[in-house]
Amino acid sequence: MNKNQAIIFFGIILAGLGISIFTLNIFGDKVEVTEEEKPVAAAPDKPAPAPETKPEPAPAPVPEPPAPEPTEAVFKSPEALVGALVDKIKARDVEGFMEIAGENAVSPAIRPQVEGLLKDPQWSPRADAPISELAKSADSVRWEIHLEKAADATATELYTDLSASEDKTSWHVAKVALPLDFAEKTGLAPASGSMKPGEPGAPGTPATPTTGLAGDSPGSVGSGAVDASDALTVAHAFSQAIVDRNFELARKLTDAERVTDERVAALMIAIEEGSFHLREDKPLIVTLSRDNLTWVLTRVDSATSDSEFAVEMGRAEPTAEWKIHGLTFSKLIASLADAAGAGGVAYAPIVADPQGGDSLVLYFEFDDEGVNARSARQLRIVADILRADPARKLHINGHADALGTDDYNEGLSNRRAAAIREQLIAFGVSGDQIVTKAFGEAMPRRPNFNPDGTDNPDNRSQNRRAEVYLDF
Repeated sequence: MNKNQAIIFFGIILAGLGISIFTLNIFGDKVEVTEEEKPVAAAPDKPAPAPETKPEPAPAPVPEPPAPEPTEAVFKSPEALVGALVDKIKARDVEGFMEIAGENAVSPAIRPQVEGLLKDPQWSPRADAPISELAKSADSVRWEIHLEKAADATATELYTDLSASEDKTSWHVAKVALPLDFAEKTGLAPASGSMKPGEPGAPGTPATPTTGLAGDSPGSVGSGAVDASDALTVAHAFSQAIVDRNFELARKLTDAERVTDERVAALMIAIEEGSFHLREDKPLIVTLSRDNLTWVLTRVDSATSDSEFAVEMGRAEPTAEWKIHGLTFSKLIASLADAAGAGGVAYAPIVADPQGGDSLVLYFEFDDEGVNARSARQLRIVADILRADPARKLHINGHADALGTDDYNEGLSNRRAAAIREQLIAFGVSGDQIVTKAFGEAMPRRPNFNPDGTDNPDNRSQNRRAEVYLDF
């Protein structure tokens, strides 16, 4: 392109540009630029801000573990368990006692009596021997807590029946029971829904005292009303009554249609003869326990020997009272006979009557009507029974062996019966209560002679006797 051509070319471009600017100014819309849209000077480069981080949430507070519930104390032996109960009694801690015993162990009927005793500062566990084992059975043991009253040395007990766990590693209280004379001794009556507080006999109020029999030994069980709903309690009360010569209570606890008065008296005579007392350690052993039948072996000791007698108990139904249905004391009689040794006087204080029932038997030396020392001790027990009720009668039948004439032996048997009558009168029995009769040699208990006709001295000693029947 030459110079002229270049000038023409750039002239055309400039002309076109001018026309375009003119057209835009005339016809184009003006757009205002707001402050916000004005260009902003770029800031100098800065490091990119770190991404915003949220603070870690505070850890949730750990809840405090709940306070551990009180765990039941574990007692590895009966002694430890009963000892803990004694400690609660000493501390007058009724709540603590009930916690250890368990609510179900103390029945509502006796709870007022138990609580009343624990709260009474006059009653405390015996200092020298607060506990002892009373009885043992196949699945439990019964321990006594011995308590005494400071004012007058009156004594009573709490019975605790203890059972072992299945693995035999711990013990718990299955039942708390009371002696039959508890209300009489403590003045605390059992609960009764029909009584109001403050009424005579209401729960925790003094019970009406009862009077024991004439002739009761000091500290013996009285003859007032009894609660015979617990078999072991009845067995213990009966056994103690026998030892204490408390005939009235012993008779109350027996079934009169099954156990004769003579049998009860004979057991007392045997215990008295041997100077026996209840064994201190486990005097009662339960050999059989059923809903309506219980057998208990009562163990007794003396200064020179030990023996036992068996008590059979029954009841008509599970809610009825227990009664003594049978007594077996042949081992006791045998031990006394062995102690007496050989001699002219036999010893068997009770024999079966061929016509039914039992009779007490007193024996004599050959051709003698005198009352010996043993017979006198036996008659003192019979006298105690008769003096307690003047309406009672006693029949004495005198007997002789076959040596001598019939007339002589009849007179001898009459004198023997009369001697016993006089001894009873000397002990305070009214003569009107005694009836005597003589039989001579007519009613021997054993053959006087052997089958070959020779004399049998041992059998004859059984025939020189007087039999006593208590007509009650």
